[in-house]
Amino acid sequence: MKEFHTGIVTRIISNLYIVKCGEHYYKAFPRGKLKLDGDIYVGDHVEITKSFPYSSIDKVLPRSNLLMRPYVANVDIAIIVIAKEPNPDLLLVDKIIIDCRRKGIKPVICYNKSDIATRAEIDEILSSYTDNECIITSTKAHDCCDEIIQYIRGSVVCFAGQSAVGKTSILNTLLKLNLKTGEMSARINQGKNTTRHVEIFEAYGGMIVDTCGFSKLTLSDMQPNDLKYYYDEFILTANKCNFSACSHITEPGCAVKKAVEMGEIDKNRYSRYLTIYEELSELKRNGNG
Repeated sequence: MKEFHTGIVTRIISNLYIVKCGEHYYKAFPRGKLKLDGDIYVGDHVEITKSFPYSSIDKVLPRSNLLMRPYVANVDIAIIVIAKEPNPDLLLVDKIIIDCRRKGIKPVICYNKSDIATRAEIDEILSSYTDNECIITSTKAHDCCDEIIQYIRGSVVCFAGQSAVGKTSILNTLLKLNLKTGEMSARINQGKNTTRHVEIFEAYGGMIVDTCGFSKLTLSDMQPNDLKYYYDEFILTANKCNFSACSHITEPGCAVKKAVEMGEIDKNRYSRYLTIYEELSELKRNGNG
């Protein structure tokens, strides 16, 4: 009779899966339908049959959530890292926040490399996110550990965001590692992605997921009219709109648009909302939404 053991996928290398069961790590391959589907992600809880030299993954247990950018399952908190360099892509940040909130993941914005930015520059960016928890870090100033550790304890935390914003540098500082970090391309002021895989590290009574940087995220399975529910500042104002189903786009008597005009809602964040709404509408028109 087979004896099944439960573990967590901590790393995937090609089609080889590293599974942690208790204090031990096993190299495993998926079997049967799992092998054909390839539907296993870092962070998945799985059942394996232990054997040497390779174990088999027999079942993926139900997930609490799944992120596709970055590719990781069963996340509690996503720390979205931005920096002065490379230039922050706040449209991407907004999409990550929305994706997290849809899936029950707590988003936290981390402004890293604060040693090369003025406080005014930092505040200008973070002022768009008064409805989000935000932290400020600098690995060069060794000022990044305490606040992040508070999030890690008892949780699965993943880093998300563009390449070269310092995600791996933060991980190196937290865990005293020497993982390869990204470089900046002076020609295009963008990061070079050096993290090629997703990997989980245990620390501080929780787990940290190191992830690849990415520059695009499409909310392809979301309806345009649902977008407004993921902006807390809209929800607090929307009860004053003339129409209960106001999308805050073209309707007359829209309290959200008025709040934007009055400076009560950040105009840049609202502008990005319009961009995302149009992207979702275009996907729906093309039958992809």
